[in-house]
Order: sequence, then structure tokens, then C-alpha cells
Amino acid sequence: MGKLIQCSSKLAKNPYYFRVTDTNVYSIEEVCYYIRHNIYMMQEEIFNHDFAVWLRDELDMEKTAEKMENMIYDNNNLKDIVVTLCCSCDYYDEAEINELIRIMDETSNLPLRKRQKIKADNFLKCKSYERAIEEYEHILKSDDMLRANIEEYGIIYHNMGVCLAGLGDFIKASKAFSTAYEKSRSEESLREYIYCILLAGDDDKYKMICTHYDISEEILEGIKKDFEEINMQSSKSKDVSRISRLKDILKAGYVDEYYDKVGSYIREWKNEYRNEISV
Repeated sequence: MGKLIQCSSKLAKNPYYFRVTDTNVYSIEEVCYYIRHNIYMMQEEIFNHDFAVWLRDELDMEKTAEKMENMIYDNNNLKDIVVTLCCSCDYYDEAEINELIRIMDETSNLPLRKRQKIKADNFLKCKSYERAIEEYEHILKSDDMLRANIEEYGIIYHNMGVCLAGLGDFIKASKAFSTAYEKSRSEESLREYIYCILLAGDDDKYKMICTHYDISEEILEGIKKDFEEINMQSSKSKDVSRISRLKDILKAGYVDEYYDKVGSYIREWKNEYRNEISV
């Protein structure tokens, strides 16, 4: 969890797994800590029937599990669920629980599009890029966006670009950053747009952008310098080092070892991808 938590209640043999943040918890105190530090990304669907079963079977919290089951069945709001869990142990005092209630009330009073954006932004923060893109697209199609200003549109398209770049789709990412810049005129969006074009290897598009937007030499030099530094850092990354070693293994004639390692890496990358798109 990243912090030493003193637990007076039972510790689970099998943890409860929060997929969005790739976090395991072993006690009700850790659940409460998790809620507090992820309060802006709490969703009703996180606390489902499986969670109630975990409370009952792993922590022997029969009464709390029963309350959870009833609240899930009755579609109680998230605030009631959070308060019930935080009041089931002594990890937080009354003032701290009231602060959680205040944050949830404050969030619930936001316009729908802003509540949805908090959810999408947290998927982005946790590198669940597929889910974040789905949420951003849903926001853009919603009627509530008719009330949004041009800056809000720019931020959403910018964040979609970040997600697409994270998935390695630099062409689509460049289009999202381009739209973001057209909406907000944010220099950051313009920079990311150019980075994606460079990563896609489209020299003609790069020259066209520089001319079209009349980008100064000073800004271009800064972009090129940053891009070269990022390239240098990425060349030293674990995945790039692995691929380099694979080439050496194959060149040396160790074919069986080569295919064993390729299979192992692909399985690992598949699992990482599945975790990113899961909830």
C-alpha cells in the first residue's frame, strides 16, 4: 500500500484486488486507506458482490458483509457504502470520515460531464488507457457537453491524445492533440502533436505543421532537444534492452532460448495489457 498501516482486525489470506489501480488489500484498515487516497475515483461498481463475499469469507465481517449486500441490492449511493466501510473499524475518526463525505458531496454537485471527467482522468492516471478513451468519448457525445466551454473540449482531446500515445497509436494521438490545440491553443498540446508526428516518422507532416502554425525556431529547437533526450532514455529502457538481447541470442544461434524468451515476454505484455483495460 505504500504506507505502514497498523491493523487490529483480521488479515486476509487472499487479498481483495482493485483492478483499476492494480492494488491488493488484506484488511479493512487497508480498504479504508485505499478509499481515502483514491476518493475521487471511487465508483459503486468497485464494491460489488465479490467484495461483500471477501469481507465475509476473508475478514469474518459478517454484519458488514450483510450490510454491503443489502446496499448493493438496493442500489445505495457510493457515500453510504464508503461511510459504512469506514465506520466498520477505528482507522479514521469522525472528522476524517466527515471530510470524505464533504469531498463526495462536492463531487456529486459537479456537472455530469465534470464527474465523468474525474472518472476518465483517474483511468488515465492508472494507465487504463482503453477505459479512459471510452469515458472521454462518452463525455464528448453527451448532451451535457453542449454547456462546456472551448477549454474543456481542448483538455479532453489532449487527454485522449495522451491515452492513444500510451497505446502506441501515434497517428490517432497526433489527430487528438491537433484537435486539442485547435480548441485551446495550448502550447503543450502543440508540442505533443509534434512529438507524435516525429514518433510516427512523418517528416513531410512535420514540415507542414511547422509552416502552418509558424512555429518559432526557438520552440522547435526545444522540441528537438526534448525528443532526442526522450529517445536516449527510451533506448535504455527494460523492454528495449530485452529486444536487443533477443537479437544477440538469435544471432548466436540459440534458437530455442530465443523462442522461449519471446513467448515469455509476450505473455507478460499481454497480462500487463489486460490489467490496463480491466476494471
